[in-house]
Amino acid sequence: MYRFFSCELGAGDTVAITGPSGVGKSSLLLAIAGLHPVASGHITLGGIDVGHWPEPALRTALTLMPQRSTLMAGTVAQALRIAADVDDAALWEVLSAVQLDQVVHDCGGLGTQVGAQGQRLSGGEARRLALARALLRRSHVLFLDEPTEGLDEAAAACVLRGVRRVLPDAAILIAAHRKVEIEFADRVISLR
Repeated sequence: MYRFFSCELGAGDTVAITGPSGVGKSSLLLAIAGLHPVASGHITLGGIDVGHWPEPALRTALTLMPQRSTLMAGTVAQALRIAADVDDAALWEVLSAVQLDQVVHDCGGLGTQVGAQGQRLSGGEARRLALARALLRRSHVLFLDEPTEGLDEAAAACVLRGVRRVLPDAAILIAAHRKVEIEFADRVISLR
């Protein structure tokens, strides 16, 4: 079977990629990010083939948050500052964007220990902390693989609005299963 995919993503665009589990949404994001080989075709970012980008420049321009993100033992601040050496105000901004600021405040603030693999956080909280970390990179292109998994619809909608508020001009590509992610997008591309 041959699958063809074509998508142009511009500054400020949000595109959701949908389709049944196993169709290749995650693999597609990895390929576009230059982390998974493609059998045919080409992928460009800013008019340059992804394979020709110097790795540091590509990782600066593009951020991918996969389905499973890793958190190391340490504090909330340390978990976030892996992405960027920023002041506390910037940390609180991204925590607010992902609806995690009150949780962190109630647990003791930025010095709160998250534990190895984020064990002191719920699954949804750990996922939002990883999303906050991705936002701190301030990339021009953001790929999100099921970013609101584990959140109720209202919280998921708030998180998605927060992502766009922090990165108003970023091109965002979402591998989406949930209605809230699909409705957030400007365009939807279905893989079948």
